[in-house]
Amino acid sequence: MELTNKPRGKFILVDDDADEHELFAMSIGSLGLGSQLKSFKNAHETLEYLKTTKDDIFVLICDMNMPGMDGLDLKRVIDGTPELRMKSIPFFFHSNNSSVAEIKAAYAQNIRGYLRKATDIDGTTESLKKIIALWTDCIHPKDFGRTIH
Repeated sequence: MELTNKPRGKFILVDDDADEHELFAMSIGSLGLGSQLKSFKNAHETLEYLKTTKDDIFVLICDMNMPGMDGLDLKRVIDGTPELRMKSIPFFFHSNNSSVAEIKAAYAQNIRGYLRKATDIDGTTESLKKIIALWTDCIHPKDFGRTIH
């Protein structure tokens, strides 16, 4: 699948696993979007970035299970912080462990998707291509004031 539209904004990865960061960096790089990846090892660093950045955020992909503040808690804080909620950041979970209860809890937080972690660069790249295809075609609140074709 070729990228027909280039995403505007940063891809945010939140995961405590260094291997996931490497996999995402290789996948994003293979799509020619390496400069658009911002990686964080925990939710607290992510929140600080989101509160202070002027960057557009294309999507946020978060591990469900992390020490300290987990992914569900991060999503709740984003939704409970008016200035972050107004950024309308498309929020996806990815996880190795997907219990029915976790998936239901995630979707109760109005996430955009719940993905199983891919085990290799090809799987990660394919998942990213699908997300990019969907979200580059969606009209987003940050598009108001820009020309929409």
